[in-house]
Amino acid sequence: MKTFVALFLSSAAFGIAIAVVYNITSHELAGTFLLGIMASALVFAASYAILAERDADLDGDRKDERVGEAAGEDLGIFTTSSVWPILMAFSVLIFLIGAVWVPFLLFAGLAAMLLILWRLGAESNRTGGRGIT
Repeated sequence: MKTFVALFLSSAAFGIAIAVVYNITSHELAGTFLLGIMASALVFAASYAILAERDADLDGDRKDERVGEAAGEDLGIFTTSSVWPILMAFSVLIFLIGAVWVPFLLFAGLAAMLLILWRLGAESNRTGGRGIT
C-alpha cells in the first residue's frame, strides 16, 4: 500500500508541476484543466487507498519478499459481466471532450457519470458487495 500511495502522490505532484508550467508557458486553460483533473484523480485514488485499504497487506510493501513468493496471490474481485465500468469510461471521455470543445457534452457526461454511479451502487447492493463473476 505504501508503494501504491507514494507512486500515485508523486505522479499527482508531477501533474500539478506540469500544469503550472503549462499554464505559465501557453496561457491555455483547457490543457491546464485536464492536467489538474489528472492530478486530482491520482490524489483521489491515493486518498481512497489510505482511507479504505489502510489494513491491506500487499506484497509490494515487503522489502524482503521475492517475486516468486507472490505467485498465485488473490488480487481482488473483478466484475466480468457488468457493463457499467465501460460505460463509465465512455461517460468520462464525453465529459472530458465537453471540457475541451462542447460545454453541452460536459454536462451530458456529468449526468451520465452520476447515473452510472447510481446504477453501480444498486448493482453492488444487489450482489452484497462481493462483485459479479
